[in-house]
Amino acid sequence: MEVDKRGLAATMLAGLLFGTSVPVIKLGLNFIPPDTFVTLRFSFASTLIVLVLQGRGWVQWSLFRSRQIWIVGFINALGYVLQFQGQLVTSSSNAALIISTAALMIPVLSLIYVHEKVGMRKLAGVLSGFIGIVLLVTRGQAVNLGSSEVLGDFLILGTAVTIALVFVLSKDLVESKGGRAVTGGIILVTTVLLLPTIPFDQSLSINLAPVAWLYVLFLAVFATVGAYYFFMKGLESVSPTVSSIILPIEVVVAVTLSVIIFGDPFNIYSGMGACLIIAGVVLVSTAT
Repeated sequence: MEVDKRGLAATMLAGLLFGTSVPVIKLGLNFIPPDTFVTLRFSFASTLIVLVLQGRGWVQWSLFRSRQIWIVGFINALGYVLQFQGQLVTSSSNAALIISTAALMIPVLSLIYVHEKVGMRKLAGVLSGFIGIVLLVTRGQAVNLGSSEVLGDFLILGTAVTIALVFVLSKDLVESKGGRAVTGGIILVTTVLLLPTIPFDQSLSINLAPVAWLYVLFLAVFATVGAYYFFMKGLESVSPTVSSIILPIEVVVAVTLSVIIFGDPFNIYSGMGACLIIAGVVLVSTAT
């Protein structure tokens, strides 16, 4: 079946926007605690949707009577909490690479939920990617499971699982309600479910300098509203597995920016792991 070009283009643009978010989150965490930061991000995004985009189909109030939108929103909120907490203690490039492994989980979930076939190419990609995770996290050395960086890596791996679930579980909603309404619904529900997490930051310092607000606004406007809109727009015309092509784009953008901004280090083992992860994601995303 021929892939819809507009859907693929929208998906690729979403990948670019999501890729910029990972290093921007790392920068913003120097000023704002994680739960407050992620809640501000989604609160500004929700405000933009309600005040500016509601009349363009981004808000469909009847959608909030659907149990599925609340399930997807809860999974999404959980994933973002794990990501922001994880990025406190692990590198930006590690976060991006591990998040990209969501593409390796999507074929299995798609097999269960939408009965997409899983061929040898996808299986090879999954195997390559998970070997890459082991090399990336361990860097060829014995792992101290109590170390903060390893804990951060595992939190980010949890984020990858939630991303895969959101990919697949959103498909039916998008087909029945449309990409804009589902995008707005997920963001609004995620915001509501994130609000109770703010008190967990009470013991941490916060610095709401102008640059901190710049990070929040960038994430809200471009990496949330924009990225989710194009992600959902792509899902309207391509399968969840094809949509996962955003992940190799996201990881290349995020790792490149992370190395430039933070100078994230790689040794031969973590470098091999990064290559295996990207190769695995590409294999899975381009399999037909």
